[in-house]
Amino acid sequence: MNYLLLLFISLFSFPHTAEKFDLKVTVTNVKSLKGNVEIGIFNNSKNFLIEGKAYRTASKVVSGDKVVFIFKDLVKDDYAVSLFHDVNTDKKCNLNFLGIPKEPYGFSQNFKPKLSKPSFNDCKVEVKGDKSITIKLL
Repeated sequence: MNYLLLLFISLFSFPHTAEKFDLKVTVTNVKSLKGNVEIGIFNNSKNFLIEGKAYRTASKVVSGDKVVFIFKDLVKDDYAVSLFHDVNTDKKCNLNFLGIPKEPYGFSQNFKPKLSKPSFNDCKVEVKGDKSITIKLL
């Protein structure tokens, strides 16, 4: 009986920690050695592509034809990645008068938008273990 009581107490008295995973994002097709690559990871469709609403963000100076990001300690979930090459380092993805990016950009699943922005589901990546993805700049 005492063993059952100890088991019960240990199950509910210690916080359970969720498994954590790493997501490696390799950005390819970098054509200019100027500026930074800005990246955002979103963990729900409601906030996808809304400025300031990314789950995690990062920025790296471009120093070669590819840029690698590693996001550590992600819980098992679906994520969508959006990024752009901020050639002029103004921290904005500059758009033309039609709303089309003037700077190179990309999305997870290498989704290529046609007439509108992609949805979360278009770019969704399931992270249930350490994962590596490659995004080619458009």
